[in-house]
Amino acid sequence: MSMMRHVLAAGIAVAAMTAVPAQALTFDLVDYNGSVRGTPAEVGFKIATDYWASVLTNDVTVRLEIGYNALAANVIGSTGSSRYRVNTTDIYEQLAATGDSRLDAIAVANLMPLTSAGGLQAITSGYRNDATKVGIDTTKRVFDADDSLNNTTMGVNGAALKALGFTGFAATARDAQVNFSSNFAFDFDPSDGITAGRMDFIGVAIHEIGHALGFTSGVDIYDNPANGAVNINNSGAIFTTLDLFRYSQDPTNVVPGSGPVLDLAVGSPTYFSIDGGYSQLFGDSRFSTGRNFGDGQQASHFKDKGGCTNQIGIMDPNFCFSQMGEVTANDLAAFDAIGWNLNFDVLANSKYLATSADIYRVLAPVPEPTTWAMMLVGFGLIGGAIRYGRRRTVVRFAD
Repeated sequence: MSMMRHVLAAGIAVAAMTAVPAQALTFDLVDYNGSVRGTPAEVGFKIATDYWASVLTNDVTVRLEIGYNALAANVIGSTGSSRYRVNTTDIYEQLAATGDSRLDAIAVANLMPLTSAGGLQAITSGYRNDATKVGIDTTKRVFDADDSLNNTTMGVNGAALKALGFTGFAATARDAQVNFSSNFAFDFDPSDGITAGRMDFIGVAIHEIGHALGFTSGVDIYDNPANGAVNINNSGAIFTTLDLFRYSQDPTNVVPGSGPVLDLAVGSPTYFSIDGGYSQLFGDSRFSTGRNFGDGQQASHFKDKGGCTNQIGIMDPNFCFSQMGEVTANDLAAFDAIGWNLNFDVLANSKYLATSADIYRVLAPVPEPTTWAMMLVGFGLIGGAIRYGRRRTVVRFAD
C-alpha cells in the first residue's frame, strides 16, 4: 500500500470515585515476597488500586505482584509487565469493538490506516545500515510501512489486552510486578499535604500501576542502547496501544506533504492525539521522547514540564519530594483511548483533577473508634507544627 498521511473538576473527581459502576475492574494483589503485609505500603497499594477500580469499568481482573523492598539508588518505584505479541489488525478490531465513549468513537475513526497487509505506517528511528535495515540509528528518521514484524504485530501488556476483551490468560499468571523502594521516606497519608522530605506513596503507586495497565511505549525499545545492533524490523511485539496515538507534525519532513503523522521515533516532538494528530488533547498532551537519545526521560510518559507542579498528568516521568500526585483528564483520556472504559465522559470534563489527598479522603479505610480518639489527641499536639518548604529534589522512575 502506498504511503498516505492520516487525514482527517474536583466535583467530577469525587463523583467519579464514588460512583459504583455496573461493571468494575478488580485487582488481585499478591505480596510475592512477603515484604508488604503489615506495612503502611499495604494500605497505600490498596487505595491506589481502588482508585483505578473506581474510574475504570472493564469487567476484568488484573493480577499484580507487589513488593516493598530496597531498590537501586534514586529509584523510587519500578514496574515490570507481562507483554504479549498480538497482530496489529486484531488490536484495531478490538479497539472498535470494545470502545463505549465519545472519545473512543473519535479515536477509532482517526486511527492511522493500516497497509493492505495489516501493518502500521509510521515514522521510526532509522537504520545503521540502510540497505539491510539492520541496527538502530536514532539520529535518522525513516517512514516504516514495509509490513515487517514491527509493523504487523504489537507488544501489549496483558492487563491492556484484558481490557480489550482478549481472553485465555492463566488465572495465576501475573500481569505485572510493582515494587517500591523501602529506602525512601514516604508519606502514606496525603490528606494534610505531603511532608517535607517525603514522597507521596499513593501518587507514585497510581503512576506505577498506570504503567501496568498499559501506559507504555515501544519507543523505549528503540531508545535502549543494548538494542542498537538488532534487526528491529524483524522483531515483533515492539509498539503498544498507546503508540497508536503518538503523533508529530513531522518537523524533519520525512514524509512528503503536510499534516500530522504517526511518529514512533526516538527524540521526535510527539504528543497524544485522538484526532489523527491534528491537535493535542486538552491543549498540552506532549510525550517524553527517550531517556538515552531523547529528552532524558522515558518515552512511556507524558512530557516533564520542569518543576514540581502543573504537570500534564500523573504519568509524568518524575516526582519531587513533598509533591502531591495529581491525576488529570489527560491521564484518563489516554487509558480510555487504549481500551479501558471510564465511568464518566472525560471529554466533557477536561478540567478533571484528582489529587492524592482527594483520593485518600474518599477511599482510605475508616479507622476504629479507639484509633480516632488517639488521632484527635495527636492532632492537638501537632496543631502548631510548622511545615518546611518543598525540596525540589527529583526522583526518577525505573525502566
